[in-house]
Amino acid sequence: MDEVDVMTRAGENVGKAVGTGLKAARQGVVRAGHVAEAKLADRGITADQVRGALVERADTLMGKAEDWEKQTRRSRKRLAKKSAKTRADLMSKAEVVRKEVKKAAKHARKDAKVRAKEIRKAAAQLGADAPKRRRWPWVLGLLVAAAAAGYVAMTRRPQEVYLQEEEQAPHAEPVLNGQVPSQKEPVK
Repeated sequence: MDEVDVMTRAGENVGKAVGTGLKAARQGVVRAGHVAEAKLADRGITADQVRGALVERADTLMGKAEDWEKQTRRSRKRLAKKSAKTRADLMSKAEVVRKEVKKAAKHARKDAKVRAKEIRKAAAQLGADAPKRRRWPWVLGLLVAAAAAGYVAMTRRPQEVYLQEEEQAPHAEPVLNGQVPSQKEPVK
């Protein structure tokens, strides 16, 4: 295997690992959402009920504000006929009513924020309760892969080649086909 193939396969493996990691993260988020809904359901609350309660609260506040505005209009018309002095008093009452409506709306917003924070906190706790994945098998796998790569590299090393041959001792006779020739036989 040459370096290009190794690097190509390594890139493919990393791509697969990233893809599976992202998929696992997406699935974890979905699971956390389901667990949060289950915990709210244990308390008898659904996500739609929370949203509905917030919408209903805002609707009732808007309805009260419209009712007060209608009442102040009618009262203003009646009092305007009586005197200018009573009209000024009515205007101040309308301002008081508007201030009260603003306060009620502000309180409703704060209430909604607090409930949203509680829901987020419950969802975060549910996410924290999820079992953590162990990372040591990955580390062990990497160590085994590195050891295997080192072993393959060491077994594929070229054999040593000597530039000069060693000289044989003068008294040693050459060996041909596993037999030592005698002086009487010519060496072929």
